[in-house]
Amino acid sequence: MSIYPDRQTAILLVDPYKDFLSARGQAWPLLRTVAKQVNLIENLKNLIKTGRDQGLPIFYAMHLKYRPGNYDDLKYLSPSQAGIKFAKTFKADSFGSEFHPDFVPESEDVIASEHACTSGFGDTDLHEKLQEKGISHLIIVGLLSNTCIESTARSAVDLNYHVTLVTDAVASWTPKDHQAAVEFSYPHIGHIVTTTEKLIRTLAQESQYA
Repeated sequence: MSIYPDRQTAILLVDPYKDFLSARGQAWPLLRTVAKQVNLIENLKNLIKTGRDQGLPIFYAMHLKYRPGNYDDLKYLSPSQAGIKFAKTFKADSFGSEFHPDFVPESEDVIASEHACTSGFGDTDLHEKLQEKGISHLIIVGLLSNTCIESTARSAVDLNYHVTLVTDAVASWTPKDHQAAVEFSYPHIGHIVTTTEKLIRTLAQESQYA
């Protein structure tokens, strides 16, 4: 039995903004240490390429771009929302809110509506878009390990998706934040917790016998 059923498996890439991943990005100085430790950008590139080569749909779950007044109607801002509001992270129509050049969506990719807090499913059309494509298995990668990735994965499990989490295709502000997510939280959330190398090998093996 296939671990990743054909035409039912997708890669969900969360928040590949320039503000996170570019050397000139506003948040890159905070993310850089862990991103380099896990070889984040190369792992994401390799995984996305493998997915495309094997016909896996690529979905994007992007954080709400900062615009004046975005959070004015919220009574209680989360710490991440407060930080984005203060720093104007992912400011609309700016360098930081553009897709990192290695992860620009292609014409067949699917971009969900923007999420305002941490889960890519929260008040977005992500679930509907996944269901339209018949997706039951999600490989969730991107940023940040302990916030949007963890929250999106929890929501996905609640919505009855099979979830794979990839420990070196995510990153966070500090090694402790990242370690807490991938070593302690992920095993209690994901159906499979793996590395980029192992996942690519598994996908290649399944492709041979498809």
